[in-house]
Amino acid sequence: MMSMMVDGSGEVRAVCAGVGPRRGVRRRLSGALLALSVWATACGLELPDDDDIDGAVDDVATDLGLGGGGSLDVTAVLSGLFPDLSADEIADLSVSLSLDAALALEAELEAIREEAAEFSADLFQTSEERVQEREMDLEPSDGFPETLTPLGRACFYDEAEQSATISLSGVFSGKTPIQLQAENVSVLVDGALQSGELSCLSQGESVDIVLLIDITGSMGNVIASVRDSVVAFTEAVSESGLQGTLSVVTFQDTVGVDVMFQEPAPARDYERSPFFAPVDMSDADRVDALQDFVRRLEANRGADAPENLAGAIDFARNSVIGGSESDPLLIDGVTGPEGTRPFPALESDKQVFIALTDITFHSDGTSSTSLLPEFRPRAAGVIAKSLYRTGTVVHVVDPSWVDRETEPESAASDEVDADYWAMKTGGLGEDVVLGYSLLDLELVAVAERTGLLDIVLDAVLETSCTFEFSAELSAASEVEIQLEVGEESYSELLPVTVF
Repeated sequence: MMSMMVDGSGEVRAVCAGVGPRRGVRRRLSGALLALSVWATACGLELPDDDDIDGAVDDVATDLGLGGGGSLDVTAVLSGLFPDLSADEIADLSVSLSLDAALALEAELEAIREEAAEFSADLFQTSEERVQEREMDLEPSDGFPETLTPLGRACFYDEAEQSATISLSGVFSGKTPIQLQAENVSVLVDGALQSGELSCLSQGESVDIVLLIDITGSMGNVIASVRDSVVAFTEAVSESGLQGTLSVVTFQDTVGVDVMFQEPAPARDYERSPFFAPVDMSDADRVDALQDFVRRLEANRGADAPENLAGAIDFARNSVIGGSESDPLLIDGVTGPEGTRPFPALESDKQVFIALTDITFHSDGTSSTSLLPEFRPRAAGVIAKSLYRTGTVVHVVDPSWVDRETEPESAASDEVDADYWAMKTGGLGEDVVLGYSLLDLELVAVAERTGLLDIVLDAVLETSCTFEFSAELSAASEVEIQLEVGEESYSELLPVTVF
């Protein structure tokens, strides 16, 4: 056992785990090895020679951020703290951080990473089991519709403008995406055929795609898969021919605190929630920069189960992080919590949000002590109205087993399923087939580097359309959507959301 503990830097590292402050680390390592050598000699065990031991101590000291002779080095500190970053990235960070700042950052992140590990569920292992169950439960369709079907659909009526919009998110027949044309779509109101205009993303409409990523501690075991899937998705979308922008908004119990994990925290030590402003999806360099941003994301902190998805949606849609309908807390870059910046206005023809989370969200009247007052989100219904007005669709990627209440008005304030946002806006994510959806987080967790989002959501986007028409509607109106493509047909009465 003794030789295993000291014959290489990896084993010496185990000996020095929990050593504590850096100063004196080399002395403590050498002292520990001396004590071990006395014990080994008494036991008749063979030790490596002194040169091997000194080399192992040097290796561990370097890993811990100690240069030659025990001196501290910013680059080494950051390399140990962020092992996934390249040498060039570490060099860039080293320029902007002093040694004291790097050590403070290390102390902070090590503490919150340890805290995050305590909150993190064993999602990856659970996901493997759930995916195996899913394959058996959903044979042979794998959750896709057997015939022509829009996967997400909703009807909205703007009472002031007397205009109606039917949103269709992803039209499939089996696993085959279907591109709709005007002649494929009919809409009837109380039995009367309506004239209107069909517009689809594949036909030239522009779209702002915002990825809303939960980076709290419970995402720790799945965050690497989420990063890979998001990168693969952004790659697929940027090559798809769609027009518009890509952006990323992260959330914990804060939103809009635009500080990366590789930077010192704001003075008040808010949880970080960095974002990446919209970039043109045809700009390869900017998309690369967005992907680099995603690769740097960590999952940590978040001291309770529900998280601030509602606030993230409000921030991305309205640059608002709290307040009320009459008095929203608008982030303007001048006032507002320390570290926050406004999110740029979304100006494409359509907006699509994609939320990735593993838990419920803070909603109406939440009393959670982990939410600071300035980050307490507005009522879900108020935020939803802003989505209706702007035609924003929200797709939700969350675990299939997180089936909670989906109405904030009747549910416990901290127990509202993220599926609420998909159901309210006509997006994908509602657990409709045996408790599964096509976007369950466990599928992302086991998809390795190929991801899930690029397999499903790019096809959903390419087949998403809206049908707009003028009418006088009420919540009691019977609005029927009919699709005919080849020999297949589909029809459904859609509930009307009046705003």
